[in-house]
Amino acid sequence: MDPSTQGVTLMSEFVLDILAEYEHVRDVCAPAFEMARSVKPGGWVRIDLYNDVCSWIEENVGSVSMRQTGIAIGARAYEAILKSGTITAPTPLAMMEALRWAATVTVRDPRGRGWEIIESTDKSVTMRRTQTFNCTVQEGVLVSFIEKTGVEGIDVDHYTCTRRGDEFCQYRLTWV
Repeated sequence: MDPSTQGVTLMSEFVLDILAEYEHVRDVCAPAFEMARSVKPGGWVRIDLYNDVCSWIEENVGSVSMRQTGIAIGARAYEAILKSGTITAPTPLAMMEALRWAATVTVRDPRGRGWEIIESTDKSVTMRRTQTFNCTVQEGVLVSFIEKTGVEGIDVDHYTCTRRGDEFCQYRLTWV
């Protein structure tokens, strides 16, 4: 993966959504809130700011909390996608297509990176993250999107990860 963040911006709501999950512990997360003090809704921010806020929270609050944050954000994004009428039948594959599409609209990347669908079957989908989004948050978003479709027995295998030196983060989501 090209880890460059030069020229990459995303909607400010990405950062604000992360921080909204920590409003109840604002004092504990004061450094993360301070990083984003000038962020306003409806704008665009450098992806580096999103990455820095996520990294601070993950390092100081924990990865389990960041995965839960991704699940909460995924649930809100799922509802927004349904409300938009983009999807009429929310299947796991349709939701992954929606995620891939949403990344092209909400992130401005001169290299066009975001998400790729590597493989899908009736009981699984494999996704590749090609942008520097926090991988723990994204794992939660993926799980939430699949859960909301009504399938059961969801499992996620984050089998390659840039943090472990792999070129991409790849996630295999399965269900029964």
